[in-house]
Amino acid sequence: MRSPTGEIVLNGRLSEPPKQVDLRALRTLLKVGCGQDELQLIAANVGNGPSNGDGGAKKIYDLAAFAKTIGAPAAKDYFRAIGETKAVTELIDDKVLNFAKSVDNHTAEWYFWSIWGTKKVAELTDEKVLRAADFFNTIDSQTTVEYFLAIKETKAAAELTDERILSFARAIGNDAATDYFGALWETKAVAELTSDRVLNFARSIGNDAARDYFRAIRETRAAKELTEERVLTFAKTIGNEGAADCFRAIRNTKAVSELIDDNVFVFAESIGKQAAKEYFRVVERTKAVAQLTAESVLDTAGVIRSIGPDAAVDYFLAIAEMGAAAPPAAAGEHAVVPTHEEAVQVLSTLDIPTYSNERMLGLLGMSVFFWFSIWQYASISLGASTGLVDIGLAIVAWAALLVVGNLLLSTIAVRATDQFVERRRRILNEHGIPWHDCLAGDKQCRYCWDHDHHHHADGQYDYGRFCRCLACKY
Repeated sequence: MRSPTGEIVLNGRLSEPPKQVDLRALRTLLKVGCGQDELQLIAANVGNGPSNGDGGAKKIYDLAAFAKTIGAPAAKDYFRAIGETKAVTELIDDKVLNFAKSVDNHTAEWYFWSIWGTKKVAELTDEKVLRAADFFNTIDSQTTVEYFLAIKETKAAAELTDERILSFARAIGNDAATDYFGALWETKAVAELTSDRVLNFARSIGNDAARDYFRAIRETRAAKELTEERVLTFAKTIGNEGAADCFRAIRNTKAVSELIDDNVFVFAESIGKQAAKEYFRVVERTKAVAQLTAESVLDTAGVIRSIGPDAAVDYFLAIAEMGAAAPPAAAGEHAVVPTHEEAVQVLSTLDIPTYSNERMLGLLGMSVFFWFSIWQYASISLGASTGLVDIGLAIVAWAALLVVGNLLLSTIAVRATDQFVERRRRILNEHGIPWHDCLAGDKQCRYCWDHDHHHHADGQYDYGRFCRCLACKY
C-alpha cells in the first residue's frame, strides 16, 4: 500500500526500495496482485543480485507483464509460491516464466499451486518439466488438475515428473490419464502405480480398459490388491473388453476380494471370453456378488460352456434374481446363495436341446416302416435275376427316403429348438429376468446400439421390440 506521500508501505512501516530498483516498477507489481512480503523478496533479489540497476527495474516490469499474461488466478498462485518457498531466484528465472506462458493459464495456475503446496521447487523447475510444455498442451483441463493434485497430495514430484510417466499419460489418452492421476493422489500408492509392470499392463489392454482399471483402483482404494501380478495376468487372458467389464464390476460393487478370488478367475477363464464378459456385466448391473460367486455357481463352468454365452446370460440373471427374491439378510448373516441343486435346476431350463436322439429314432422308424412295407406288399425272389434288380431299386428308394426324412426332421428340430428358446426366455422373463422395449428408450446404450449405422445390434431380441440388454435395463 502507499503512504500519503506516495511511498510504498511494507509490513506496516514506510520502506524505501533498494536504490537500484525503480519505484514505479514496484508499484506496477503491486497492481497485478503481488503481496507485500513477496514484493520485498523480489525487490531484494533483483536489487541486490546480479540483475541490479536498470536491469532490476526491467525485471520487475517483466514480472508485472508476466502476471498480466497468465491472468489473476495464476498470478496469485505464482506470488504465493514465491512467498511460501522463498525460492525467488528459481521462480523468476526466464525459463520458468517462459514455460508458464507457453501453457494455458489454467495449467499455469495449477503448476504454481503445486509448487507452493509441495515446496518441491527443484523438481518442478527442472528442465524435464519445463521442456514438457507440449505434454500439458495435449492433455485436457481435468487431466491437468488431477496431475498436479497427484503431485501435491503424494509429494512425489520427482516420480511424477519423470519422462516415462508423461509419455504413459500421453499414450493412454485423456480419459484414462485423468483416472490414473486420480488413483495416484487418492490412494498415495506411488510405488505400485508408477511401476513399469503396471504401466505396461495398462498400455496392453487399450485405453478404454485402462480407464476402467484405474477408475476401479481410484474408487475402491485397493491399489495393492488390483496391482497384483495374478490380477494383471487374468485381465490379459480374458481380453480387453472382458477386462473392462471385470473392472467395472469391481468398481460398482466394491467387492474387490470376492471378484479377484482365484476361483472366480478360473471360472471366468473356463467359460470363455464372451461368457466371461456377460458374467461380469451381470455382476455389475445386479450387484448380486454373493449369489454369482457362490461355489455352486462356479462349479457349473462345464455346463455354461455347452449352452453358450447367450443362454449363460439368462442363467446368470436367474441366479441373481434368486437372491433378489429372497428376504434381506439380517445383520451378521450371510446373503442367500443358491445351492448346487438350485443351480442345476436353473440350468435345466437353459440347456438347449439338439433333438439328435429324436432324429435317429425317427430315421429308424422310417426304415422299419419302409422295409416292412416292401416285405408285405412286394414279391421279391432272391434267386431270380429280376429279384436282384428289385432289391437294388428298394435300396435306392430307402436311401432317398433317409435323405428326405433327415432334411425334414432337421427342419422340425431347428423349429422346435427355436420354440424352446422362446419359451425359455418367456418363462425366465416372467420370473423376473429383465426385458424392456429398447426401441422406446434413448437408444444410447453402448452395448446394444450400433451408433455408426443407427440400428439395434445386439441380436438378442426376445419378441419384436423387446430387448434384454443389461445396460439398458439397470
